[in-house]
Formats: sequence, C-alpha cells, structure tokens
Amino acid sequence: MKKLLTLIFFISAFASAASAQVEFETIKSHSQVKLQVVGFFDYYPFGQYQNNEYSGVFKPFIEYFSKYGKYILDYMPISKNYEDTIRDVVKGEADIVLGMYAETSLYSDLKYIYPAAIDNPVHLVMLPSRIGEVCSVGDLKNLKGAVHAKERFSDYVKDRLNDLKVEYVDNSYDLYGKLIRGEIDYVLTGIYFGTIETAKLGLRHQVAFSRQGIWNMPVFIGISKASFHREYLSHTLSVMLGKPETREKIKNDMMEIVNGIISQYAGTVPPTYIKKETPPPPAQTPPAKNGKSATTKANS
Repeated sequence: MKKLLTLIFFISAFASAASAQVEFETIKSHSQVKLQVVGFFDYYPFGQYQNNEYSGVFKPFIEYFSKYGKYILDYMPISKNYEDTIRDVVKGEADIVLGMYAETSLYSDLKYIYPAAIDNPVHLVMLPSRIGEVCSVGDLKNLKGAVHAKERFSDYVKDRLNDLKVEYVDNSYDLYGKLIRGEIDYVLTGIYFGTIETAKLGLRHQVAFSRQGIWNMPVFIGISKASFHREYLSHTLSVMLGKPETREKIKNDMMEIVNGIISQYAGTVPPTYIKKETPPPPAQTPPAKNGKSATTKANS
C-alpha cells in the first residue's frame, strides 16, 4: 500500500511538471497569450499606478519572465479599491499578483510562489535626539505613534499595532510634521516606502531610522488558483525565484529605485513645521463687589 501511494504521488507530481512543460512549448509558438497582472496601487516602490501606468520593483522581473514564456502582460487598470481587486483575482479575473504577504487574510485564497521575492522590514522613525530611547517594542507602549494610511502591512504586523497607541495619517507631509513638532513620538514604516517619502520631503537628515527592523514582512508573488495558466506559472516562477541571483537582482532593483529618488530630491528644502500653540483659556470675568458678576450687574 505504501509503495502504491508513493507511485501515485510521483505520477501526480510528474504530470504537473509535464503539463507546465507542454504549456511552455505551446506558448512558444503562440505568442499572443495575455496574462492579467495586478500589484499595489499606491505603495511605491512595491507598486503604484500613475496616469494608468504601472511601475514598481517587480516590473523588471515580471517583464523578463514574460519574454521568457512568450506572454504579453496586461496590467489591470484601477477600477476598484485594492481589496476588491484582489478578491477579483481570486475569482480568476487576473493571473498574477505582484506583492502579497503571508498569513494575511486578504491573500488566503491565492497561491504563494516560494521563496519570497524580497523582504519589507518595518522600521522605527524618530527624532535623532530620541531614537536611543527605544530598545524594544515594549518601549513603544508608553509612547504615541503614527502610521501612514497608505502603508501595506501583514495581518501579523496589524495585530502588533493594535497593542500600541498609533494613529493613521493620510499623507507624509502631515505625518512627519506631527513627528517634527513633537505631537507624536515615533512613526512606523516599511523601510523602502519610508525612505522615499522622507527623501521627497527633504527630511532625511531631520529624522532617524532604527538600524534594524522591528518586524519583517516577506513579500511574495501570488497566482490566482482560478488562472488557466496556474500550473505553468507556479512551476516556472518558483524555479526562477529559487535562484539566489534572481532575488539578488530584485533587491538591487529596489536599491536602484530608492537611491535614484534620494538623488533626485537631494536639494529639497524641508518644510518649516511650526509648533501649534495651545490657545489660552478664556478670561474669567471678575465678580462684582456685591457678589454678582460684572456681566450680571450690567444686565440688571
């Protein structure tokens, strides 16, 4: 019985690999097959759309893959919010997701391509004079923090944030303004997103990033289980990402993006954040000599 089960498993695995090979041979002679691709909408450098054009760190990799497999890539335009778009991918309306987190409910019905393409560590940002105050996550519990509303976190990190006093701020200008003015004690951000946002504001030397990440979030390529091409995509992408040089290339592409933006905004003058003064309490009307207030006496 044990030998029979082993044989069945071997045949099944071989059939899966064989079907991927057959599809690859078919695609080589039919080069008009399209793959629908989605990614993060507004979380650069992992992914964004500007003027309906997609860009991000995974684009060079997936473009190389499309040439290898003789596919044409079709980046799905923004028509819904990100969460609804991912749910549509689950239904088979797209084939590939460029960037998703493990053990995160939004992606639970998609197929992960192992290993992860790159990591997205979460770092602490504080004023340089205060960064030494925090040695562990526990030190944050007595402090007030904030997070950019566009940050994309795994469910694990979201659960950790629930234990802290953090607020979500809609844009980087106001987020780091709160930090500079002392209205919050720290910001939590993905290292690449945070580096780019502070560089654009000219604040790289006004704030300090923790040397090490507080949490790490591996970022995966995902495949729709309803995709007609799922077997070939899963097999080929796994083989490609299994090569250390492929992952190293993706990381180098990331650093090229980040360093390019740092250079682009090197001369940016940082905003002048003025501390908001607390208005004085309203003046108290002194009581009249007869015990009535001056206002009461005037109205008598």
